[in-house]
Amino acid sequence: MIDIDSGQEQIKHYSGFIMNGTNMSPAINKGDHIVVDLDQRAIISGEIYMIEYKQSNVVCRLLLELETVTLLFDGIEQTLVESLYNINIIGRVIEVKALT
Repeated sequence: MIDIDSGQEQIKHYSGFIMNGTNMSPAINKGDHIVVDLDQRAIISGEIYMIEYKQSNVVCRLLLELETVTLLFDGIEQTLVESLYNINIIGRVIEVKALT
């Protein structure tokens, strides 16, 4: 269990990952460590999530409109539009740590 903001919120189910691409730069850079809250699977538009999409784990911002989700990437101009049912939300990115 980890505490966010000096014990105000306790995160019970989380996992750490290392960013393997540059599609979310400058918010998340290649090699940055990210913490994903596995319990936060409801979409808050504009927040960053890790999702399973076409058999890959993808880190991106999600925008939700009814049953359509837009996948946004900070580092590239490409966006993808998908049915909500074609993605699996792993969790919301709650922390980013750069190793310098």
